[in-house]
Amino acid sequence: MKEVTDVRLLWSNLYKVRTIFTSRYDVVENHKSYRLLSILARYASDLYELMLDPRERNSGLILKIDYNKKLSPGALSHTNLLASMNVVSELVDSVSQAGVFSAVLLATFKTFDPKSVVSCSLTFSRSASVGANIKPLAIVVSGGYVHDSRRAIKSLGAFIREAQRTLEESVGMYRRDHLDLVKSIGLVGYKPIALVVVQNKAVSVEEIRAVVSDGNEYREVKIPVRSPAWSLEDLPPKIVEELKLVVINPFKNGLPFATRGTFITGPPGVGKSVMAEAIANALGLRVVELKPFTYRSMWYGATEKMLNAILNQVYRKRKEVALVIDDAEFLSSRKYTVHEAHLSELSTILYHLQRTDRPFTILTGNNPDLLDPALLRPGRVDVTVVVGYPDRDMRRKAALRNISKYGIRVVSGSVLDYIVSNTQWCSLAELDALIRLAASKGFGTIGIEEVEWAKKRILISPSERRSIQDYLRWWSTKIQGIVITYIPSESEIS
Repeated sequence: MKEVTDVRLLWSNLYKVRTIFTSRYDVVENHKSYRLLSILARYASDLYELMLDPRERNSGLILKIDYNKKLSPGALSHTNLLASMNVVSELVDSVSQAGVFSAVLLATFKTFDPKSVVSCSLTFSRSASVGANIKPLAIVVSGGYVHDSRRAIKSLGAFIREAQRTLEESVGMYRRDHLDLVKSIGLVGYKPIALVVVQNKAVSVEEIRAVVSDGNEYREVKIPVRSPAWSLEDLPPKIVEELKLVVINPFKNGLPFATRGTFITGPPGVGKSVMAEAIANALGLRVVELKPFTYRSMWYGATEKMLNAILNQVYRKRKEVALVIDDAEFLSSRKYTVHEAHLSELSTILYHLQRTDRPFTILTGNNPDLLDPALLRPGRVDVTVVVGYPDRDMRRKAALRNISKYGIRVVSGSVLDYIVSNTQWCSLAELDALIRLAASKGFGTIGIEEVEWAKKRILISPSERRSIQDYLRWWSTKIQGIVITYIPSESEIS
């Protein structure tokens, strides 16, 4: 445990309060802490109402702040110091004038770990005595989002106890005349007024920005960087373990031989884009999606320049993002390409995929024959994942997920079995459409009648899809490199 490095007794002439401040880090004055103080000041009236709450309820304010500045422990200590002398001092003075002798314990933490305490301060009115109505307030930085507010408030007890121990330690060494007041914190229980969660976004990327200036032409492209919406739990269980073994575990462990690229192919609607995001999520990466319309130009040479500029920016963030090229058929094979601009575009991407410092790259495509074989060779895209139409287990899993996602009511358990049994050769997208259509028919409730009605409106050809599945099996034996397949047999689909 880091020792206390800074202890101060502060007096306020504007407000009739005193503050005992202690920090485990050297206080660093920073404009970022002033900015955070201004945000906290906006909620002073809410905190004031909570402090005057006569019911002494075990609840309080959960305040979640997206803050795009990185706060060092020293700057966080400075935030505590500023807040205790401004917002908190005003609160305590106002409450004491209202006849409630109060004190506020303000503690700051680096993470959602009580041991990560950075600084704490006890601000109290000059007339306060042992047993005063002390209210805790905690600020946690980089702790992530709070989804269960009630549980988060209840968990503050451990944080406040650690802050109290830190205060007792420092006050016992430097200000023993206030030790009884600090110890009285434990006599009034933990009824916090607020938990402030500062979600630090300084290490994340919000967009990729590329600029090309050539003579009279100036082009700027911004590509959003987003968090993956899917996870490995959304994929067929039969393929997850192999993906972990071949793709995910070597990359996450930083092994030098880890694969740097994956190509996912299969018919439309089977979940290729979902799998791409799930892989990125499992690798701990955010997603940058490259689309032709973002960089293509009618002017000679401009397409390659913008594409180079975009990829160079992506490569700078290679430890944070995965490059996803969805519907990669536009990178068609050179034997099908008739325009030299497309050849130049393909050559540019081939060059970047050859670089040893490239980010993890995921390509998806419905028709693998259209892609240039040079894209899919080992060393550029090492692993090919071939995905066919879902089997019964995957259709059940997807149906349950969709029913839950849309808040649909099911008449009985047999309805789910009926859906699974009557959606052979359906893609996952078609299964989703069938459930939504049936729910529309039943006004949010699905029975067998609604499923049967919806099924008649989604037409598929089993013979055609058998041919597609057979072609995928054949193609998976011809492609070079590492191949992972999820192509269920007809018995598994039926």
